[in-house]
Amino acid sequence: MRLFTSGEGGVDELLKVAYPMILSTASTTVMQFINRIFLAHYSPDALAACVPAGLLSFVFLCFFFGIVSYTNAFVSQYYGKGKTASVSVAVWQGVWLAAASGLLLLALTPAGFYIIDHSGHAPAVIELEKQYFLILNSGAIVYLIGAALSAFFTGRGLTKVPMAVNMAGNALCILLSWLLIFGAGPVPAMGIQGAAYAMVAGQTLMTALYLALIFSAYNRRRYRTARLVGVHKGLFLRLIKYGAPNGVGFFLDIASFGAFIFIIGGMDKISLAASNIIASINMIAFMPVIGLGIANLTLVGKYIGMKKPDVSVRVSYNAAKLAAIYALGLGVLFVTVPGLFVNIFGAGNSGEYAAILARSRPVMKVLAVFVFFDAIGMIFADALRGAGDTRFQMLGASAAAWFLFVPGVWYITHLAGGELIHAWAWGAFYVFLLAVFFTLRFRSGLWRKIDILKG
Repeated sequence: MRLFTSGEGGVDELLKVAYPMILSTASTTVMQFINRIFLAHYSPDALAACVPAGLLSFVFLCFFFGIVSYTNAFVSQYYGKGKTASVSVAVWQGVWLAAASGLLLLALTPAGFYIIDHSGHAPAVIELEKQYFLILNSGAIVYLIGAALSAFFTGRGLTKVPMAVNMAGNALCILLSWLLIFGAGPVPAMGIQGAAYAMVAGQTLMTALYLALIFSAYNRRRYRTARLVGVHKGLFLRLIKYGAPNGVGFFLDIASFGAFIFIIGGMDKISLAASNIIASINMIAFMPVIGLGIANLTLVGKYIGMKKPDVSVRVSYNAAKLAAIYALGLGVLFVTVPGLFVNIFGAGNSGEYAAILARSRPVMKVLAVFVFFDAIGMIFADALRGAGDTRFQMLGASAAAWFLFVPGVWYITHLAGGELIHAWAWGAFYVFLLAVFFTLRFRSGLWRKIDILKG
């Protein structure tokens, strides 16, 4: 029996669409990873502050990102139907929604400061968290507009374009991170603020490149990108109708992980820094699987648009098998050579760093389990999103996050006297439940009855 299928919806087609997205998200992983390594070598407080503050900014962003990024599902289904004009209209609805969302995020900055002030973290860490959050939240509008514009290419399966654009933006971010964090010549050392400014600069370059490509002569002629910039009320409302449950679910999921990080931060500074190292390493697994999931969503949407849902099923199972093999291989490395990953963040020469690294290494075994089930769940969740089955995800996954995961972590760390490894073990159990949940929902086939393009 063959492990993968071939032909229409086979592994060859999936990899053709997926590998640029995997490389693209991997480049983002490398950028964020290097950014945090720079901060780790700048100061322990900067390392302790960057993950919770960065995660908080993404928690604020992710509801809007969940709606805006759903533009990709519309583009893929319109493209499958051969409606080129509707592809452009869908993209611009995403852009208008992104611009409005970015302005709303600016107004939410004081709420972010309030959460940080009441996090229970060390005063020195809180000050750095507020600096990092302010810059990232202010630049979120650029990130959201870029996400909407990228759907013009990703939704049509032209994933090499986002790959090139993301790599260019991430390369700029890495160069500026080194320069702005540590300083050189006339440029002063800005520490964690420099890291945030570098990220916004990289996102700005990406958005500018997308705009230049979308307004190329070919795209203006073939897709009428310059003539269809306005708001289309019907499609705008449908984007909100199907994207809002996706945004709410995404927000509550990320917010639950943000709560997880902040709850751990209430234990002690060593546990917070160690947990941040584990969360940073998790990005190695998380980002490439996101790329595979985006490819899966794109092809599921395309074949639904072509009235071939059985091919969508074939694509999704191929993607799940690829994700499982990838996560299993990475998990073996996490278990057998944890120091290969943990020791990157410091040599343990100081007593404080030695304690942080020592607390991180045992958790790597738990992370191996976490990564495997997170990858499986993510693939089937993206398949459901591509089909428009967003409301069920919002209700089920959010209930699991806030009635099981977050209260459980709080109980383990604050009442049961549990340690960092117990908190992450509970997280691994939670993503196992999500993997089962999304897999069973996909196998039920109820998503076949949904039509997101119907006015």
